[in-house]
Amino acid sequence: MRLANITWDPCGGDVPGNECLMKPAARAVAAMICAACACGAMAAGQGKAVQGNELRTLFAEREFGDGVHFAYRFRADGAFSGTEMGKDVHGTWRLRGAQICWTWTRPPGAEECYVARKNGGEIGLFRDGVEHWYGTLKPLGSARR
Repeated sequence: MRLANITWDPCGGDVPGNECLMKPAARAVAAMICAACACGAMAAGQGKAVQGNELRTLFAEREFGDGVHFAYRFRADGAFSGTEMGKDVHGTWRLRGAQICWTWTRPPGAEECYVARKNGGEIGLFRDGVEHWYGTLKPLGSARR
């Protein structure tokens, strides 16, 4: 198995060719350790979940964007507008439990809900454990319009 520039030989280099007979239990343990490390690294990179009043404060009167593909302006009254890939978008937003939800009115679309996770100054929006949006938040007065 080769990971980056590190080579791991489960047979210690003592067995010629592909005749390594590493015990199945040892292979299973090695696989579980690798999986645990990968999951831990992914969870650490997701940041801390934000909910309740902190979530409202985080988004209200702010622009959420990645600096290239999208920029959404969230108003305190529950409206949002902005651009995505150069096209105007509009809709409404609200909190539902620990999630931020928005419904597109232009272009029309179904409600989408996400768990917001903050990692330093960056925000990731997750649905079913998968990150769908990633960007930063700026106060509307300082955001480019």
